[in-house]
Amino acid sequence: MSYTNSNITSEKISQTRNAARISLAVSVFVLALKFIAYFQTSSTAILSDAIETITNVVTAVVALILLKYALAPADEEHPYGHGKLEYFSASFEGGIILFAALAIIFESVRSLIMGNSVDNINVGLFYIIVASIINFIAGAYLKSVGKKQNSEALKASGSHLMADVKTTVGIIIGLFLYKITGITWIDPLIGIVVGLWLVYESVQIIKDNIGGLLDQTDLSSVSQLSEKIQKHLVPEIIDIHNLRIIRSGSFHHIDAHLVVPQFLEIHLVHELIHDFEKKVVNDYKFDGEFAFHTDPCYQKYCSTCEMKSCSLRLAEFKSRRPMSDRHLISGPIYTEK
Repeated sequence: MSYTNSNITSEKISQTRNAARISLAVSVFVLALKFIAYFQTSSTAILSDAIETITNVVTAVVALILLKYALAPADEEHPYGHGKLEYFSASFEGGIILFAALAIIFESVRSLIMGNSVDNINVGLFYIIVASIINFIAGAYLKSVGKKQNSEALKASGSHLMADVKTTVGIIIGLFLYKITGITWIDPLIGIVVGLWLVYESVQIIKDNIGGLLDQTDLSSVSQLSEKIQKHLVPEIIDIHNLRIIRSGSFHHIDAHLVVPQFLEIHLVHELIHDFEKKVVNDYKFDGEFAFHTDPCYQKYCSTCEMKSCSLRLAEFKSRRPMSDRHLISGPIYTEK
């Protein structure tokens, strides 16, 4: 039995695509500001910041292209939809950031060895401060829309822009120190620190989204499901276990085993589960599809079953077993008839 709910509306598609377009436009504009700052100053640190912004442009283009297909509804060839493209987009972004980080470290080490002077610091500071403010506003917007629309691609882009802000702030502080002290190695050293920070950020992005591609158990989603299931439980639903989630972007396919009284007729079980599924999925954060395999209780669950009108009861009801995260994803308590 299954119940499907999909809220991929035209408004949602429009908001998501508009956010991706804004991400691309902002990245191009910020890239221009940072390269102007670099040409004015010859700062290795600012160059490293500009290289990172190149990755913003590339990944914004990829995200805009892939989101077009990721938001497409399920079809005969793709019964679970196309949402996993979002994980691919975000993983690709992580890979591009990692490549940029290694290039930044290489260039910074070269500059540290060869030596480099910085000119027109005040001009450079002005441009990168403006770029940082724009990135902060755009990053906050993308994370907000990504969270609202459950878009991994937009959330990754927003996180990347916010990480860009952090590195730029570090560069601004470093350039102020350079201006005050006149110590030349401060500039390339900042570039190395920025590169190492980006290595860490990229690995985290790749790790998180590979988990989505491989359907790694997402405890956050299980926790949300646990809350909604607990909210809509009825006495006839005795237990739920073996819960599994296939994540396809903002669409989740959830399988689970559901225990019902063994004496219930099939048409009553059908109505019971359909009503329960509908309430849970409509209250769930993500768009989704629920498929339950039903198990009869076989009188094994009497002490945890609230059914009052049961002529087959062998033990008194003591307490219902809470549908905790761990319980939902675990196997059945009783395996034999």
